[in-house]
Amino acid sequence: MASLDEKWEAVDKFKSVVVDRERDVFRVTEELYDLHSNREQLRGVTSSCNYRLTIPFAPHLFGSGKTTFARTYLELVQRFGETFLSTFASDPLRRAFLENLKRASLLYVDLRGLEPTVPIEFFRNLEWAVYYLLFGSACNQMGLPFMKADEVYRHIPPCPCFLVGELRSILGIPSDQFLLLAIDEVGVFDTKGTLFELEKNDKGVVRPYNDFFGIISQLCKEPDLFFIVVGKSKGLSIKNYVSSVSKVILHFISLSPLDASSIVEFLEKSLLKTPTQVPVCNVLCSSSFSVNELADSLLECTGGVPGLLTRAVNMLLNYIVARNQPFISKEECLTCMNDYDFRRICAEPFVERILILDEDRRSVFDLLLMMALYRIPSKVDDRLTSESFLYDAVTEMGLYRYPIDENTFQVLIPKVFVVIFKNDPSISSLEKILLGSLDVEPVDCFFYSKCRVFEGIVALRLVLMLSSKNRNELRDLLCQLSPIWKQMKLPISTISPIHYMKSVVSSRETRSESNKSRRTFANAEWNNIIRETLYLETIYILLDATSYSPDIIFKLQSPVEPKVLTVGVACKGRWRSEGIGWSDIIDEAKKFLDPVYDQVLSSAMDYHHCMLIIVSTKLSLNVSNELGSQSRCYSSGMFIGNDSFKVPDNCELVILCERDVQMLIDEEILSGLERAFHVSRNPTFWDFGLDLLGRIRNSFLSWQ
Repeated sequence: MASLDEKWEAVDKFKSVVVDRERDVFRVTEELYDLHSNREQLRGVTSSCNYRLTIPFAPHLFGSGKTTFARTYLELVQRFGETFLSTFASDPLRRAFLENLKRASLLYVDLRGLEPTVPIEFFRNLEWAVYYLLFGSACNQMGLPFMKADEVYRHIPPCPCFLVGELRSILGIPSDQFLLLAIDEVGVFDTKGTLFELEKNDKGVVRPYNDFFGIISQLCKEPDLFFIVVGKSKGLSIKNYVSSVSKVILHFISLSPLDASSIVEFLEKSLLKTPTQVPVCNVLCSSSFSVNELADSLLECTGGVPGLLTRAVNMLLNYIVARNQPFISKEECLTCMNDYDFRRICAEPFVERILILDEDRRSVFDLLLMMALYRIPSKVDDRLTSESFLYDAVTEMGLYRYPIDENTFQVLIPKVFVVIFKNDPSISSLEKILLGSLDVEPVDCFFYSKCRVFEGIVALRLVLMLSSKNRNELRDLLCQLSPIWKQMKLPISTISPIHYMKSVVSSRETRSESNKSRRTFANAEWNNIIRETLYLETIYILLDATSYSPDIIFKLQSPVEPKVLTVGVACKGRWRSEGIGWSDIIDEAKKFLDPVYDQVLSSAMDYHHCMLIIVSTKLSLNVSNELGSQSRCYSSGMFIGNDSFKVPDNCELVILCERDVQMLIDEEILSGLERAFHVSRNPTFWDFGLDLLGRIRNSFLSWQ
């Protein structure tokens, strides 16, 4: 068997293909057309001042696919020209533009080669250094030798029209053919900006990106010349005021992570680097282990981030080739990807920044963890104002922005990152719970599950209060109401991650574009899943047409006795004016307590118990009349709702009254959530507001 280092070595073993870039290609094509149709305004030919130059800019993150996308963009345009881009070409002008774009030439330019150059009077001149780099890149692309800088300076005057003419001559393309400059690694200005004499603002501050994009804006006045600018950078963040560049708007194109069906396509079309060119899926999958199952495992591990995906596949290939035997099951594959050393090596290039956060950024990290777990989206401010600090923080920390649409994103924290963060000694108890909760769920649960901010706050507050060494009203109340709570002898000994429920569905969701299935749990797997829950610390509840599973679940271990309590929390009603009735409560009880008892508790030891807690912001009149103003616990054998439901053995049902709910979520926070949810079923970060999420974070920290 290979050594540990050899086993998980990230060796480049296959030639990957570009898949699932339709939306990204469409948007970049729109931006390039915008430049094409408004170029007259850039030249000052028209009097309009409404147009500002648009430069597509891919996200900074290493491995997100920026360079590959830039290099293959024109190939993708040709591939999608008759399909996905057909709606773009709905009018004659756009159709003509698209046909010209299909015949365009691409010049790839790596800014890491940018250096001060001669002649001496232009030694630290950024514009001349950029021009010379463009010239040298064109020669290299055509395999031609090129002149030294002082010779080029005498041959080509430092003027956009002369430079572009020379580039076209070197590349062998006529003056009316589209030329696309793909300028990569713009982040070098973080370190190389000091090498040049740059413009200072009225405060004496140098902004190298302003100077660079000023050069680009001048070049954009030349006909039939287009740009894609990409790169990862901490410096090119919102606070660096790139929006202050005259006549320039930077549109951030957030390249999409891949879904399961796209990963299947990726695995089937990517070829092993051998003379026989075998698809990588044929090497990794045995007859009993499908490509779909492998794609599910990779999605759960990497979140579909292209660079992480490619790195993970290379590591798996190295492992399989060394042992000369493919994976035989999804469980075996996941066991490999859950290995600590696999995650550590896979994530190494991605997580350096976040481990050196200062205190200010650490507080933002808490917010980003909550946003990832509770699925809170955020708007992208296209003008890149300094108020968009959250977008900036995601950029600086090296996290991934999952684009919902071109103006909205969600924070994605892939599972391979989580293990690195959890081993940071500076991680707090709050962050451990948040990270642990992210780690236990499949990645698509973050975007498709029914978890919400309200449920998340209630669950986390409950866990923190129960694990606190200080006594509090809620713990005293539960010990008074419930015999099980009293026997647990709180505080609990270890903090459990919170499991957000991923319900079982009877049919498999299908993507119409590729006719591939996104993996979900079928009904036939129910018994097997339930039998495993005692070991996996997760319970999956069947979804049917009439009732819903609890929103959240966690497990408690008594510090002094061998007692285990599985707790489900159902946050019902939220802001319903009529409140929740007995039928809602019974639905939840039948949904959770009955199957857990039937499939787990009936054959488990007596030390394992189950509890369902009903949390509502408002109870209906008939429930309130029976309960009065008190919370109530129904123990094993008791009936509720006119004797229509009997609580199973080793189970309890707790209904918290509205007054006691405020122990979990205070009135000020609740009012803020009510306002946000009144506007939208899934409010964005800005609907909640920084102050509200800050108060939520502080309420968590108060119980650490």
